[in-house]
Amino acid sequence: MLTENLQIYRDLFELSKRLMMYSKDISKVIRYGEYSTALSMTLQSMDLVYVANSDRNQRIAAIQNILQLIGGVRSRVRLFVESGYINVKRATALQYYIDRIGKQATGWRNASQSQSYGVAR
Repeated sequence: MLTENLQIYRDLFELSKRLMMYSKDISKVIRYGEYSTALSMTLQSMDLVYVANSDRNQRIAAIQNILQLIGGVRSRVRLFVESGYINVKRATALQYYIDRIGKQATGWRNASQSQSYGVAR
């Protein structure tokens, strides 16, 4: 299956797109600092979906990296909201995709682990 057709990839793409759209209203100090890091983490996650989808030997490690990166994005979004850099409505939209991505990645990792160990879950 093409990576671009995977739901996790499409959700990461949408999260990245929204982060880019919302950056217009962020002060430059934050936009080019941690906000830029959050966007970079989502883009790295998109790259890791390619790795996980194409290389069975690296799949579990790539998915685990996606989960770690998305956890970092989640933390930064919370920080941006609590600091008043993005409003709750925008943060809710971002959180929706972060949650979806986390659930999909966890399921993919668990299924991959079951297949690699031959254990039914």
